[in-house]
Amino acid sequence: MVGTALDVIDGGSIWLLSVDAGDRVVDQPIEPRYLADIIMGEGLRAPEDLVGREVELAEDGMSMTFI
Repeated sequence: MVGTALDVIDGGSIWLLSVDAGDRVVDQPIEPRYLADIIMGEGLRAPEDLVGREVELAEDGMSMTFI
């Protein structure tokens, strides 16, 4: 399932990535250390820079890829 990142929310001990998947909005929890790896890997400065980027979510909801 492919969607667009709508928001990245700092929940303290976990981050929440909201993705518009067309027919629904999917909220993907991300641990802070993994989010830091994603930010670095994508060459971004802050989690908010993910907003607007395309995301491919696995059907089971356990993994995602930025495209």
